[in-house]
Formats: sequence, structure tokens, C-alpha cells
Amino acid sequence: MNKDQNQKKGWFKKQPAVPKPPKIRHRGLRRPVTLLCWAVLIGSTSFGVYKNMTAIDTHTVHEVQVIKTKVIDTHALATFTTDFAKLYYSWQPSHEALDQRQKALQPYLVEQLQSLNADTVRSDISTTATVSEVKVWEVSKTVKDTFRVLFTVKQYLTKGKDKKSVTSTYTINVMQNDNGDMVVTKNPTVAAEPATARIKLPDTQSDNTVASTTADDVTKFLKTFFALYPKSDRNELKYYVKNGTRPIERNLKFVELLDPVFKKTKNSLTVTLSVKYLDTDNDMSQVSQYTLTLSKQSNNWFITDGI
Repeated sequence: MNKDQNQKKGWFKKQPAVPKPPKIRHRGLRRPVTLLCWAVLIGSTSFGVYKNMTAIDTHTVHEVQVIKTKVIDTHALATFTTDFAKLYYSWQPSHEALDQRQKALQPYLVEQLQSLNADTVRSDISTTATVSEVKVWEVSKTVKDTFRVLFTVKQYLTKGKDKKSVTSTYTINVMQNDNGDMVVTKNPTVAAEPATARIKLPDTQSDNTVASTTADDVTKFLKTFFALYPKSDRNELKYYVKNGTRPIERNLKFVELLDPVFKKTKNSLTVTLSVKYLDTDNDMSQVSQYTLTLSKQSNNWFITDGI
């Protein structure tokens, strides 16, 4: 029996080769980059734990600045200016009177202004001046403790047989210390007199929201009210004015309503009008202007605002 036949019978069967175990290479654990990454990770973790244990609890504080407005009482400055102006703009042309005037002005003026005003009025003039009125128009703060005062002086001037009235406007600077003491630091300087404003108010007209019957009804109510208003007491006025109003107690005789303008609002009625009275004490016609709000309750009109 040959070899091939024996192999077929399994007598000399070839054993398979045993595989060799694969070689495992350990890479990266000892490389410098890996070591550096581990160092950073460990360091950051340690720093985080440290900061968490030693952290200071902080709160955001919102500061609120309170600005206090200081109200300046200008009554004292106005009184001081009025007294000064009456003395400064009054004189008589005699040595004795002018000396008294100069001495009286010393408490009002700083030393430099006393010298400046020594010869403003001479004894050889023939004009006598008296002050009948002083009006203080404005008091404004310029710098610390110093105020600019705008005022008007009305003088009666007598020169021989001639007499006339002159009105002039000036400004002065007044310094006021913490104790309230005042002194003039700038001599009276000529200024422009405040002018009256020239404006024209827009004309008001009734709109179409109020029916003519309602307007007639309200007009009748207002005529009755204003006829009784000057002499009515508080209890009587409660029938016309909601919650009542203070009586005026004047000798006024009702004449008429002038130019009433009616406008309807959401739940009420607005009337703008003038009321003409005759003052029986001085025989002068008195025209008062009102803007009234009225409402109707239980078929009766009431004034809810404007009186």
C-alpha cells in the first residue's frame, strides 16, 4: 500500500499548522504629546475644583442715583432788591439829603460800588426823585451764591414846575451767603423791559355730536345755576354740582351766558362758555370763563368738574 492510499484511509493524516498569536504593540501611552494632554486635563480639573472650593459669592449691585432738586426761595432776594431800588432811585438835591442817602446805601453795596456811586447824584441838580413802584420780573442764578435780578422802577420826577413819571428797567447782581446775608455786586445796568406776548387763541366751535334739544336743555340748566351761584350756600350748590362746592358769596347779578360751546365726550358733556355778571358793589361788569363737565343722572344735569 503506497503512501497516497494510506492518506486516503486516514492513517497518516496531516495536522493543520497552529496559528501564531498576533503581536500587540503598545503605542501612545508614553509619547510626549499624550503625556502633555494628560497633564493639561489633570491640571484643569484640579484648578476647577480649587476655584469651586474657594469661590467668593458675588452679587451685581445696581446703583441708583437720586437727584434732589433744590428749590430756591427768591422772596428774600425780591424784597432786598425792592428796598434797594426805592433807596437808590430816590433823592433830593441837597448836601444833607444826599449824604444820608449815601450812608443808607452802604449796607447794600460792596465797597467798590460805594466808591463808584459816590457822585451819581450831585447836589447842584434841580431834580427831585421819588419811587412809587418797583416790580421784580425775574431772579435767576448765575454762579454760586450770585443771582441776577431783573426789575422795573417807576419814578416821579420833579424839576421846578415840571412833573413827570418815568419807568425804567435794570438788572443787578446780588450775592447771598449761607446765612442769607445779601449784597449788590453789580451796579444797576439798563435792560429791556419784558414785553407782553402777542398770541391769538384758536376759535372753539360746537361740533355736531350734541343735539340742539340737549344744548337747549343744558343752557337752561346753566342759566339757573349761575343765577343762584353767587348767593347760594354749600347745601344749595349740592343740587347743581356733584359733591358740592365752596360758595363764593359775592354781590353779583347774573346777566347772560356768552358763546357756549358744546362737545360730547364718552360719558359726559363739555361746555366752554363765559358768564357775564354785574358787580353791584362797584358797578363793573364781570366776565368769568369756565370749562365745565356735565353728566345726566335721573333726568337731572349735574356739574362734575370745572367749578
